[in-house]
Amino acid sequence: INRYEWTFTDGTKAAGEKVEQHYAKPGYYSEILKITDAPGRVAYDFAVVVVADEKGRVPPTVHVTYDPTIGIKPGDEITLKARTFGTTDGNETWDFGDGSPPLTTQSDGNAVSHAKDGYVVVKHRYARPGYFLVAVQRTDRHGVTATGRVCVHVDQ
Repeated sequence: INRYEWTFTDGTKAAGEKVEQHYAKPGYYSEILKITDAPGRVAYDFAVVVVADEKGRVPPTVHVTYDPTIGIKPGDEITLKARTFGTTDGNETWDFGDGSPPLTTQSDGNAVSHAKDGYVVVKHRYARPGYFLVAVQRTDRHGVTATGRVCVHVDQ
């Protein structure tokens, strides 16, 4: 591995295999790690950080997934799903990472555990190849935000 590059939810950046980050607010953070090897190949991963409030309450969370996960070509339709857990407040806001307009949805907030329709389902198409970092955020009534992420790789 040649480089480790971190991008944090607050927009700050850091480099290195091990880094420190301080959080001023409770939340469910999904921090981006970009790894580059010597030949220049890139991979992404996410580190989830859960910051409880001063009373020890755990923030809401967001789970994001998509299908298919491999062999995606420009113009192919993919299915993305998200579900918030721990709050029914507010809406999810989607950033597909490709400059397209944000999308607003509302999953059930896990009001009914194991509900078959608990996840919100959206369709998206990427016009060009690349790595696209999808972020889904939802904020509860206390101003605590949960961020879930996936990286969609669109082949040439």
